[in-house]
Amino acid sequence: MLRERIVQNIVPLVSILIIIFAGLYSLTATKVFVPLLEEQVGKEIEFTGVVVRDADVRDKTIHLTILVEDVGSVVVDEQVKILLYADSFDESRYGDRVSVVGVLKKPDAFETDSGRTFNYPKYLEAHGISYTILRPEVTLIEKDKGNVFVSKLLDVKHFFIRGIERALPEPESALLSGLLLGEKQSLGEKLTNAFRNAGVVHIIVLSGYNVALVIQWVSFVFVRLFSRNIAYILSAIFVIAFAIMTGASETTVRAVIMALFMMLATVLKRPKVALRGLCIAGALMAIVNPFVVLYDLSFQLSFLATLGLILFSGAIQKKITFVPDTKFFPFREIVATTIATQITVLPLLIISIGAISLVFLPANILVLPAVPVAMFVGFFASLVSILLPIVSLPLNLVAYGVLNYIIYVANFFGTLPFASIFIPQNKMSLVLLGVLGSYAIIALFVYRFRVRIFK
Repeated sequence: MLRERIVQNIVPLVSILIIIFAGLYSLTATKVFVPLLEEQVGKEIEFTGVVVRDADVRDKTIHLTILVEDVGSVVVDEQVKILLYADSFDESRYGDRVSVVGVLKKPDAFETDSGRTFNYPKYLEAHGISYTILRPEVTLIEKDKGNVFVSKLLDVKHFFIRGIERALPEPESALLSGLLLGEKQSLGEKLTNAFRNAGVVHIIVLSGYNVALVIQWVSFVFVRLFSRNIAYILSAIFVIAFAIMTGASETTVRAVIMALFMMLATVLKRPKVALRGLCIAGALMAIVNPFVVLYDLSFQLSFLATLGLILFSGAIQKKITFVPDTKFFPFREIVATTIATQITVLPLLIISIGAISLVFLPANILVLPAVPVAMFVGFFASLVSILLPIVSLPLNLVAYGVLNYIIYVANFFGTLPFASIFIPQNKMSLVLLGVLGSYAIIALFVYRFRVRIFK
């Protein structure tokens, strides 16, 4: 019996082992330094490189990731990336070949507001970045040196952002950019903190929930236009392009890999095993970049939240029959999924952030039903506003109303005095022990009385 179970679950087991070994590797891996650049740390340096990621626009700066080509007249053969904190008026974009002058620095770990030490060097290393430069002098040399396919996808993204900004005022336009494209920077620190305190910040970082909605819509359209196999192939191409266009964040990549796995399972007429898909997605990401396992909070939260949905959401939904559930407002499903995800991510939130939202349940119940409506109406409002501005006015008003409602709910709950609690560093071990102990008691209770509970 045990042997049969091991054989049946060989893929998830191997995937979990890969993730574990990737984490161990990231702890012990020795970083390969480039002597030419190491000698320049703390000094002014001049180099040439190409912008290899879409510009990350913040409130006061623009973050540019540069792949170094040469330092002075010396060609750099290694793949070295430098993060520039450029002035907000800098117009450099993906694919630009630029000359950079500035003081080269190594990133330092820093203390967060909750007293945690954030390992910023390892976080940047997980994204392939070795050095930083603050307020550099950036000069454009030539354009269009990046991948043509990626460049065109980013053009589509920027086209859509312009449509969103034309259709809606701030902060509604910023929220829609977050829902559709994961662009959350322009929301501002105050509003972002309100979303975080209310426990609904996941909707503005292109979470698996948002990605799943996009994939469902695309598949729904293609299945009605083409044969099933062709529809899934086109859907797969679309979701890969969507991931690249939106920056290929860890959350998006994980959701896309899972979606591709499910599409393949459907085409091959194999059972849709969600847990297996999650394990494969995590293992593939760990193989490509071992550092995300321990040093990228987005990957960790996304993986654990999805795991909670798979393991607990269905069981919780069956037990909370007192919660109303209708076709148009699936409150029971929202409550179940919210509780399931919080169960799995709570220990990680305590360790990494030290903050726990106390109002996440009512906030999510009120916000999540509005998200699909906001994304759907906002998408068409943005598109029509570019082509036919006057015709788009009714759509703009509906999108504005729904988005404004989401902001109001998040702001209301997120600014309550008791919205979230911060756990001091010296109390973390005790609180974490209590949480894990509670989990152990629940697990023992479920195991002991499983026959009675799951009759």
